[in-house]
Amino acid sequence: MNKIKDYRYKAKLSQNELAQAVGLTTGAIGLYERGLREPSLKTIKKLAQALKCKPTDLFPVLKG
Repeated sequence: MNKIKDYRYKAKLSQNELAQAVGLTTGAIGLYERGLREPSLKTIKKLAQALKCKPTDLFPVLKG
């Protein structure tokens, strides 16, 4: 389970705005938010940067 959608809402961004900020498609953001696809580590870092949080905030399972 990830928290991309939660942080996107906190940042007041649409899926399209987040997608543009990280160079992805809106569809990819939707798949990531629903847990149907897992982003690469590089993409997780881009998402975290765009949402002004840490990668482990988006994916708590990364906390070891």
